[in-house]
Amino acid sequence: MTLQRLLAGSTQCVVDSAAGGRLVSLSFNGTEVLSQVSTNALTYGCYPMVPFAGRVRDGVLSFRSMQYELALREPPHALHGTVLDQAWRVDSFTDSSVVLSTELGSDWPFSGMVTHTIAVNESAVNCQLSLHASEPMPAQVGWHPCFRAPKDVQFSFQAMLQRDVSGICTKQVVPVPRRRLDDCLIEPNSWPQLVIDGSTIEIESDCSHWVIFHADNGDICIEPQSGPPNGINSTPFVVEPDKPLTRHLTIRAIA
Repeated sequence: MTLQRLLAGSTQCVVDSAAGGRLVSLSFNGTEVLSQVSTNALTYGCYPMVPFAGRVRDGVLSFRSMQYELALREPPHALHGTVLDQAWRVDSFTDSSVVLSTELGSDWPFSGMVTHTIAVNESAVNCQLSLHASEPMPAQVGWHPCFRAPKDVQFSFQAMLQRDVSGICTKQVVPVPRRRLDDCLIEPNSWPQLVIDGSTIEIESDCSHWVIFHADNGDICIEPQSGPPNGINSTPFVVEPDKPLTRHLTIRAIA
């Protein structure tokens, strides 16, 4: 069985352990809020981004005087980690929760594993990623929720990281522009909210960086991640055997 169906009150969630440990469906009071299954693994559901999030410039990782070449999911850059389309193990499963885990795979030059804990209650789904290293490595974790085209979207952030000509964000902090985005924002003033078919949902996370992407079909991706795109090079968090990296995400219905 690759589909794990979770239920609590009017909250329903379907997780596909064979498709990157992702949420393939999330509904509140009968309203589906996630983009549905697509042939493009990047554009549907809500999937973990591990052990890096967003783009890595030219697919090159530099760490402790060594360089490593990563797989180019979106040439010329690596993108969204190594585990979004591989099968995860189901470690435990109840009516309202599931715990999944997987190794980081052959496309990552370091040894480690990640767990994804997903639990629903009557008004929300709560997710937690915990990355454990067998050896020191730079790393990030995050989620890539793809939401159905909303009737309204509200978000407020203090600033944005300017992108360069290759589409990789820099450390330059600039105001958030009033335009369609494919950008990394920082310091939320409040949690982002979406209105989908009359239901209002809110996205909360302890991640420091948020990539917002407006898709051509009207869908929107609001992606909390523990560091900026290319952060495993520019601002790495070093995970060690006794120092895991853990972050959480909550998507809740508030109306």
